[in-house]
Amino acid sequence: MTDLLRELSTDPIHLEKVESRNCGPKTEPVLFAKTGPGVVKGVWMAVTGGNNPVLDGRLRVYYDGLSTPSVDVDLGTLFAIHWGGGSTNGSLSTPHTAVGINQQLMETSFLLGYPMPYGPGGIKICYYNPGTSQNAFLFSQVYWAATATDTANGQRLRSVGVRVLDQLATRQPGDVVTAANIAGGSGTVVHLSYVGGVDAASITPGSSNNDSWMERNISATVDGEPSPTFVATGTEDFFDSGWYFNGWKDYATSRHSYVATDKPSYQPHCVGMATDLWSKFGGIPFAKSIVLRIETEAACTTGDRYAYAVLYYQT
Repeated sequence: MTDLLRELSTDPIHLEKVESRNCGPKTEPVLFAKTGPGVVKGVWMAVTGGNNPVLDGRLRVYYDGLSTPSVDVDLGTLFAIHWGGGSTNGSLSTPHTAVGINQQLMETSFLLGYPMPYGPGGIKICYYNPGTSQNAFLFSQVYWAATATDTANGQRLRSVGVRVLDQLATRQPGDVVTAANIAGGSGTVVHLSYVGGVDAASITPGSSNNDSWMERNISATVDGEPSPTFVATGTEDFFDSGWYFNGWKDYATSRHSYVATDKPSYQPHCVGMATDLWSKFGGIPFAKSIVLRIETEAACTTGDRYAYAVLYYQT
């Protein structure tokens, strides 16, 4: 029992809430702001107002009063819900994330449970509505604790990726994509979410029944290794599934991963995926640098458009 209870919090927990906030286009309300040291244990939000606020709305995290966010990711990519995740089977979850979306009413709620430690310079958590015509209507709860020291020794949660609304990228079958090229000191990659197969038929003529974009392997090259020592056997395999997801729609492939798609007629080959690398095997640690790539192989004959989000800790 002692080992089990060791994971229980000993710092007094607090909750900062926002209720019924109306957020206009191109605005960024502050949901939480504190000086430190301390740690945010989790962020819960509920958002409605249309496709832009729900899918393209961004979670932004700033540290130490800086004007550039260290986390800046759209909800649709972070939780892999751009094409219907959770709308048929309720919510989808991993140990550090949970999300549900109602496509008919266009509303979503989510929990992001990766801790966000911060130092004396503080932290600010915001929601950004990037659309031009739709108002977001939101609620939020931020769970946090003050600490006597910076318990993470300067490690901060950060993101890198490609957003759907303003960054959705095009690739051809033979293209290799660099998803993250992180240098400058030690850290750990803890989360990868990935939306692929977008507009596959229009990018590659004759590919209307071709899901071979999933014949792309996720690889990691750590600390300048001459070649990657971490290479998956396929996209769907990396997210704990197989065989192009066996035609499933929304489902949990394991407690660590899920697949999110309702295969709408206008995007029948688009699939969203999310995996919790922290819970799966403790993340991918690096001492100096890491390069994450989305590889290709001869069996991949489909070009498409894609987006992704990587969450990692680094000083």
